[in-house]
Amino acid sequence: MDSVNTRVIKVVLLGDAAVGKTSLRSQFIKHVFSSAYKTTLGGDYLTSRVNLPDNSQVSLQIWDTAGQERFNSISQAFYRGTDIAIIIYDITNAESFHHLSRWLGLFLDHCNVSNPSIMIVGNKVDKDTIRQISLRQAREFANMMNPGLIQDVELDVLETSAKVFGETSKLFVRAAELGLKKLEENQPVLNFDSIDVAHPIENRAEYRCC
Repeated sequence: MDSVNTRVIKVVLLGDAAVGKTSLRSQFIKHVFSSAYKTTLGGDYLTSRVNLPDNSQVSLQIWDTAGQERFNSISQAFYRGTDIAIIIYDITNAESFHHLSRWLGLFLDHCNVSNPSIMIVGNKVDKDTIRQISLRQAREFANMMNPGLIQDVELDVLETSAKVFGETSKLFVRAAELGLKKLEENQPVLNFDSIDVAHPIENRAEYRCC
């Protein structure tokens, strides 16, 4: 597909420090996982094309943001114009789950988007034996959110592992599907029936763009 015609979807990853935001993106785009923790300063993005099951293709612009509170004022600038926010917690860290409300509030206050879509993701499912938060708890939290933010609780509240490419791929393909749906819903519809193409000169003033 011609890159000029590829639709771009902005995705932002939110959540506490060390929940695995950078690792999830790295696994999906570079197929690499590292257990070494490195602090994200502010935020940055990488782009990856995604092929969807219906054979359409989109380009994901995936923003990784800092989890430390001292970087919040910087990170919030990256929320603007976001199509999909993926809010991530660590299933072995209950505190990171309890901070979901704070991250959601910060995002909604600064995204400048009237109807963004939200995904809730519990990372580190490979450490299931020491989990502190269940998937049921995450879905109960989602059900208490404002209607419309979560499109489908079964699909958009999930658990994953940054160690496994197949699981991260499932996550970002779903984000791409949500983003494409949003783009199509917001696509303006032109009513060509209202334009008199037989008399372009007479109608020029009425239909001129500037």
